[in-house]
Order: sequence, then structure tokens, then C-alpha cells
Amino acid sequence: MKLVPTDPPGRSSRKARRFAQDMRELRAQGYTFEAIRMALAAVGVHVSNATVQREVARATKAASVAQGLESGVRPDEVPPAITQALVSTPTPATTATQSPQVVSVETDMRSGKEIAEAFASSRITNPLARARLNARDPS
Repeated sequence: MKLVPTDPPGRSSRKARRFAQDMRELRAQGYTFEAIRMALAAVGVHVSNATVQREVARATKAASVAQGLESGVRPDEVPPAITQALVSTPTPATTATQSPQVVSVETDMRSGKEIAEAFASSRITNPLARARLNARDPS
């Protein structure tokens, strides 16, 4: 005997789980979470935007896991070398638009205390002295 559940997987108290795939499809078509929430309210399921976002995320995650299982490889079983090769391999369309970038970093070997002292020594913090200095300065 094979068991066939009548409800979708997940907690039975989740009101919107029955419509998770529909919500995911609507989101993929470009509908906002608010529009999806209003569509659910029209059929009698009153939930918040956070619930819609959560259900769409769950449905999207479930779809990506199912797609990975269809290909025969679970996402957590992909060797890091293959993942790195997929990420670092540029596509021909992007190589023409990218320009080489040169990154130069100057390193300050002073401690934080020394940097703060140098900053404070170049500033006049006394408002009376600052006013007197500004009054003498013709610029």
C-alpha cells in the first residue's frame, strides 16, 4: 500500500502553502508581493506580505533543489573546483565589455593611536582660538 497525502508538504497551519507554486510563478512573471497578496485575499486567503515573501522563497528553493535532483547532482555535492570553474569562467559577451582594473592600496603602518594624534594635532578645537585665527586670516 502506498500512502498519498492530500495536502502539500509542510505544516498544515500555513494558509498560503497550497498556493506556493502559483505565487512563485506570479513572482517570476514580475508581479509584486503586494499584488500576489491581494490576489490571495481575493480567493479568501488573508496573509501578510512577509508570508508571501516566505512562501515564494520556499517554493523557489524547492524548485531549485528539484531541478538539481533531476540533473542527478545535489547542490551540496558539487565539487568546489567545478563550482569555482563555473563562476570564474567568463562568457564571451562579458569579456568584450570588461576593462582591466588596477587596484592599488596604500598601507599606513602607523597605529590607530598615532593616526588619531596626528589628526588632532592639526586641528584647532578651542572655539575662541579658532575665532581669533579666522579674524586674522584675510582669506
